[in-house]
Amino acid sequence: MFNFLRKLPLFALLVFTLAPSISVAVPSFARQTGMDCAACHTSFPELTSFGREFKLDGYTLGERKLLPLAAMMQFSMTNLAKNHDNTGAQIMSRENDLQFDVLGLFLAGKLNDHAGMFAQWTYSNNGTQNTGGNIIGHSALDNTDIRFVLNHDIFGKNTVFGLSLNNNPSVQDVWNTTPAWGFPFNGPNLPNVPGPSFTSSVIEGGLSQQVAGIGGYFWYDRHLYGELSFYGNANKSFRVLSAGQDWNGGVTRIDGRNNPYWRLAWNEDWGDHSLMLGTYGMQVDVFPDPLNPHGATDQFMDTALDAQYQYLSDPHVVTVQTTFIHEKQDNRASYDPTCISGPCNPRNHLNTFKAKASYLYNHKYGASFAYFNTTGSNDAYAFSTGNNTVTKPDTQGYVLQLDYDPCTSARISLQYTGYIKFDGSRGVDLVGLRPRDRNTLFLNTWFAF
Repeated sequence: MFNFLRKLPLFALLVFTLAPSISVAVPSFARQTGMDCAACHTSFPELTSFGREFKLDGYTLGERKLLPLAAMMQFSMTNLAKNHDNTGAQIMSRENDLQFDVLGLFLAGKLNDHAGMFAQWTYSNNGTQNTGGNIIGHSALDNTDIRFVLNHDIFGKNTVFGLSLNNNPSVQDVWNTTPAWGFPFNGPNLPNVPGPSFTSSVIEGGLSQQVAGIGGYFWYDRHLYGELSFYGNANKSFRVLSAGQDWNGGVTRIDGRNNPYWRLAWNEDWGDHSLMLGTYGMQVDVFPDPLNPHGATDQFMDTALDAQYQYLSDPHVVTVQTTFIHEKQDNRASYDPTCISGPCNPRNHLNTFKAKASYLYNHKYGASFAYFNTTGSNDAYAFSTGNNTVTKPDTQGYVLQLDYDPCTSARISLQYTGYIKFDGSRGVDLVGLRPRDRNTLFLNTWFAF
């Protein structure tokens, strides 16, 4: 921790040297609409009511630009409560070192009066570890959402009808309760940062940038939203949507004949307030061996409830979000009663609960608190790291974050993640670590231009 604090002045100098002096949103959208990003975002990527309308209308508001390009960069430092196990072996390299993490390039804007897009290409400077143990950079296509929209009056009420082609289930959503744009919006980017091993349902990033989905949605009278999309592997004609992914074992293979994603939400706006109550979910058929995408599949069924409340005024902004995801895992293709080569149980489940509250003052000073809790089946094959005698995925913890936005195209964040339970255990595991030994302090700065 001392080394972390000692390097803060260098980090601050970097921040104020690079911080832009003007306020813009994802800059290509700001140039298109002529508006400051505070119209669309409370604090990027969290959307306001206007921002949700802008996205649902297919990114088409404003004047089309010849080259709708933008970019962003991130720098960070990471500190662990305990960075060695009971043998003295280091867990994470580059602790307390100032890192250039990410460079992102955006192609985002209006294509014509009925079509628009958001596409991001990301270079992660600390993206992966090679076979020699060295940390190397990696680039790939990131979240992408291409839309076509039409507007009609239904029973005298304006209704938006849209199509979305995307590569991450829920990236097309406009509330920050679904996984693609949910809190925390970023975290440590170094390999081997301690994190729970089995706390994510398949909809929580398990298919991101590996699939191609197309579907239709409607937005009726600014109240009722409904969507149905279908996903398949992002290969062959859709290979560009998974550019940069390793198809020789590093990509989840799904049966492309089904895999529906659905969303239904009711939204109410009154004065400075807005409230959304909704549900979403997905069914996915997954081949157990990604190198042999044939034969029987395991089936994952995720069903979720979510809610979001926003209070938007000047100078106060309050946002509260929560989501609960229940996943049923049917291990019909990989089940092994001996627990040697597959899940011990023919069926497992995961329950994920998340809640977050944040406050932003004058679009500059922010604080957030989030709580997460995952519980699941007892399965010695599916939910065992080898470090714990406990064979359940139960993980419980919290995130505290402080933000300073010198302008709306830059953010400095100090994020602390604390663990109460980790991979099923509250006590010391087989490598001598308690849940709190994995607590992580993360200092991050983000710039867009």
